[in-house]
Amino acid sequence: MADHVHKRKRMTKEISAREKLKKRNGCQNRPLGASKYTRSLGLYIGLCFFFTLICIDRGIAQDQKQEVLGPWPTSTWSEANPESVGMDGTTLKNAELIYPQIFPSGYSLLIIRNGKLVSESYFNGQTEDANNHIFSVTKTFVATLLGVAIKQEWIKNVDERVADLLPEYQIHPKLADLTLKDVLTHRSGVESRKEFMDIGQLLKAEPKLTPGTTFEYSNYAPSLLTAILDRQAKQDVAGNTSDVSAMAEKYLFDQLGIGVSEWRKGPDGIPEGGNGLYMTARDMARLGYLLLRDGRWEDKQLLPKDWVKEASKYQVGFDRQKGYGYLNWVRRRPDKVNTARGEQEVQGYFAYGHRGQYIGVYPELDLLVVTTADASDATRDTFFVPDLLHDFVRRFIFSAIQTNDSTGEE
Repeated sequence: MADHVHKRKRMTKEISAREKLKKRNGCQNRPLGASKYTRSLGLYIGLCFFFTLICIDRGIAQDQKQEVLGPWPTSTWSEANPESVGMDGTTLKNAELIYPQIFPSGYSLLIIRNGKLVSESYFNGQTEDANNHIFSVTKTFVATLLGVAIKQEWIKNVDERVADLLPEYQIHPKLADLTLKDVLTHRSGVESRKEFMDIGQLLKAEPKLTPGTTFEYSNYAPSLLTAILDRQAKQDVAGNTSDVSAMAEKYLFDQLGIGVSEWRKGPDGIPEGGNGLYMTARDMARLGYLLLRDGRWEDKQLLPKDWVKEASKYQVGFDRQKGYGYLNWVRRRPDKVNTARGEQEVQGYFAYGHRGQYIGVYPELDLLVVTTADASDATRDTFFVPDLLHDFVRRFIFSAIQTNDSTGEE
């Protein structure tokens, strides 16, 4: 019994001695893997894994976004059947038959969804290679070129004064505070006459209205913008281009793959800002696609980040159906479209040229509609034709929409 007690005391002393030795060497009794170092290493590995998953997820999302943005029609338009992009082919076929009944002098009807050309029809002997005068759709091209100049920092913003950008011209005192935005929104006050005036005459003449106050549609005031851009080029400000035509070619048309067959010039030799461009319907659609993609083309942001948002915003009223943005038209109220996923509000905006030249941009549906025509026989009221076109789009093209996503899947 005494030996047993003695042995137990001796074992207790040995255990106590080992504990003292561990403490002296910085060791403690802990479960395996529970040291501070091990726990920190585990936390570090866990965080690395977590952030790796986030990066992978973001990369996938970015790839998906790139896929939605494309394909890019710089060289040619990708074609697809309507069902692959969530549209009903039979309904679109009916639209192709109805369009020439509404516009007997129609030339073309193009429908593009998710970057794919799903319907393309030509009438009255026209083909995809036909270059036509796009009339006032020219204005939207000029506004877009101004956006490019602002993105390139050749011009600060739309609040710059025309007088400061054309200092060599004598300007009427009432036009001293005329801004680029006033011109873009048809609030320049510059009187529209039947005879075309050169830039000097436009700026010297007393304005009909106070700039910045009242909407008055003008075919001539937008030429102030081409004059400003032309001066920027000739003053060696605009990227080594010789004039506004060369600027547009290098920084807009070539970027988008647009082939302009003609750009008519005014009496002072500067291309017109309100009319005068000639091109194909497919090339008109390329401008629409640039706007639909918020000013981006392939891997380049050609327009300032918020340019399209401002350009397509309701800036000033015109009538009960429509208003105006930056040299393009805006619907006053959104349309309601029924899709497989429920009712969708579609605001939309459009470039419109005399006799039925039309680029309808509908971002909510990832949809473009382009027409060319000689619709002088449709109505004498120039501003009724775009309402007629919009009604056609709403009734016969919106109704073909089956899905409101970018995949065509319900």
